[in-house]
Amino acid sequence: MAAAKKAVQAEANDEPTTFEFKGVEFTIPAPMDLSAEVLEVIEDGAGETKIMKAIIGEEQWAAYKGLRCTIREFGEFAEKIAEAAGFGNPGN
Repeated sequence: MAAAKKAVQAEANDEPTTFEFKGVEFTIPAPMDLSAEVLEVIEDGAGETKIMKAIIGEEQWAAYKGLRCTIREFGEFAEKIAEAAGFGNPGN
């Protein structure tokens, strides 16, 4: 829950949130600084993968893909993104 508390504090201070996954640090912009693409993919009913990609951006998505994760690990990664972005649990 430390990450959730960190996300709440970052949102209150309008700051980005960072988290580590498999030894790589990822940064999520403050909620109001997320790309408008996030709203588009959510409104379009896009899948979880497209939403996560929109949140972290192309460069960080490429870093994630370079980790060659399993489907199970994607679920763990998506949870970290959702928590860092202040969204709670993804898709559940």
